[in-house]
Amino acid sequence: MNARLSRGSVTVAIVSICIALSAYSCAYFNTLYNARRVYNEAEVQREERGVDRQLKDKYGEVVKKCANLISSYPNNRWIDDALFLMGQALVRQGEYNNGIRKFMELRTNFPDSKYAAPSLYWLALANFEKRDYLQAIEFAKRFLDRNPNHELRYRVMFLAGDILLELENTEEALNFYSMVAERASKREVVDEAVLKSAELFYKKERWSEAVASYEKALRKGLPWELRYNISLALGECYTKIGRCTEAMGIFDALIEEIVTSKEKPPVVLGRAASYECMDSLDAALTVYREVTKDFPKSIFSAEAYYHMGIIYHEKMDSLVRAQDAFSKVAGEFASSEFAAVSLQKSGSMKRFIELQQSEGKGETREQAADNRFLTAEIQLMRLGEMDLAIGNYRAVIDSFGETEIAPKAGYALAWIYHYKLADSVQAAVLYREIAERYPRSPQAKGAMIELGNLGEDELKGVLAAYIDSALADTAAARVEELERRRRMQADSAAIDSMAALRGDSTGTAVPDSATVHPPGVLRGTGGAPERAARRDSLLIPLGGGTRDTMTAPDSTGMLDTIIKPPAAATPADTVTPPGGPAPADTIPPAGGAVPIDTIAPPGTPAMPDTAAADGAGNGPSPSESLEDPEEFD
Repeated sequence: MNARLSRGSVTVAIVSICIALSAYSCAYFNTLYNARRVYNEAEVQREERGVDRQLKDKYGEVVKKCANLISSYPNNRWIDDALFLMGQALVRQGEYNNGIRKFMELRTNFPDSKYAAPSLYWLALANFEKRDYLQAIEFAKRFLDRNPNHELRYRVMFLAGDILLELENTEEALNFYSMVAERASKREVVDEAVLKSAELFYKKERWSEAVASYEKALRKGLPWELRYNISLALGECYTKIGRCTEAMGIFDALIEEIVTSKEKPPVVLGRAASYECMDSLDAALTVYREVTKDFPKSIFSAEAYYHMGIIYHEKMDSLVRAQDAFSKVAGEFASSEFAAVSLQKSGSMKRFIELQQSEGKGETREQAADNRFLTAEIQLMRLGEMDLAIGNYRAVIDSFGETEIAPKAGYALAWIYHYKLADSVQAAVLYREIAERYPRSPQAKGAMIELGNLGEDELKGVLAAYIDSALADTAAARVEELERRRRMQADSAAIDSMAALRGDSTGTAVPDSATVHPPGVLRGTGGAPERAARRDSLLIPLGGGTRDTMTAPDSTGMLDTIIKPPAAATPADTVTPPGGPAPADTIPPAGGAVPIDTIAPPGTPAMPDTAAADGAGNGPSPSESLEDPEEFD
């Protein structure tokens, strides 16, 4: 009897324990189930309307449920489920660091959990959202290395592409998007990857590849808004590669389908671009004018005026009409992407027209040279007319070689051949010409630096010696001039002193033949002619000759053995152009201003015209230190 009671008690105890455990597990599972249900509802709403305050509250509810489960049932077998769900909800809330901590806790305490691999994806996503892109790409690559066949691999590849795009590694990003497009089986994933690739190709102006991707993405069944946007982009790409008729076909089809007024202007602009692609310029201008009339003071009318300016300038050679069109862009829509560049073009063209109109109207040679130089600068830096700019820079050197602006024109010309045309041979010839013709100019120093960048070390060495010699002569002449002025001041003081001793009321000594003259004072009746004669005699250079025929020290023919100058260039052993007046860097008369090209005294900072190639290897712009950019506006 007691045995039966004992067995019955044990049975009751076991059943009670099982019921309690079952209730414990059911309570835990039901709570976890409810947390997942709320999370899934929030995810659907996020796809429909994005994250808002109400949605964040839902994710917060999930976090609370999971936190209660973890604290109340720390040894439950579903603890890793709760940790993973809690981490997801925290990331969706924007609590990235807290979410990262939960995923790391899961991977540390449950390395064999089924959530270990997905947690790597969420770690990459959380770091991407908080803009820690290097950490994000590390987690993404770790996932792909360890889980090459996981069902999330295409989502991770797509995320890796987005991360690399933020790191400005476009080519690697394209590789990931292409892999997704080629290997993924889900249509929506493939479409998203193809469209992402197309957008990247578009931004990089790889038009043919963009066309291939857009054509692949443009399929039946797409929502209207997506199909409209893809069609616009595809039509534009067609015009870029000369498939003009196909572009017009796309825009004509869209015109028939558009349902709202805001969708029409981009399509009409596309039709105008198609006419332009076909070289039907009058038809294109007509359509652009319709846009400015039908959609005034809008981003679309601003774009229309911009394209009209491009047609007038680049294809119809009508500078006045182009300037007028560009001047209207900012007035139509000040924040248009075309406004800033149009204002620049308009100002440059206006200045260019003024320079053309003032040519030959009472200009001095210096003014004519300056105007020609400014014209070249505008053509090169603002209008993109490199060939015309080259012609004007060359004209300054050939026709106005004695002016102060000539070395700058020469340097600009050499810079174009060096960095724009990649013609190192002609660039070296032009850099040499600067050094030979204008050895005392700051541009000569810049030419030496650029010759070094070109690897012309031998030529650089010869020219450096040549320039040093020229600068030494200039410095010696300046010292002599300063000494001459000091002596003249001492002589004048002595004469005035003697006149005072003799009681001459005029204060000027009139010596006779018996007068004892102080050292350095010439005999004569008045002193002034003799002083003038002596002054002129002292201005004769050390090597002989007069100021009008002064030349730089002879290079002894060494320069001619390295690079021959172009036929139009001045011979290597002369500094002053044939028949031209004295160069600007000769020694000025007594009392005159020191010219800007003379060598600065020791300790004087280098003049801003001296240019050197920048770290990127593109070299300085010839206008960065030659002229104030405001002159062009």
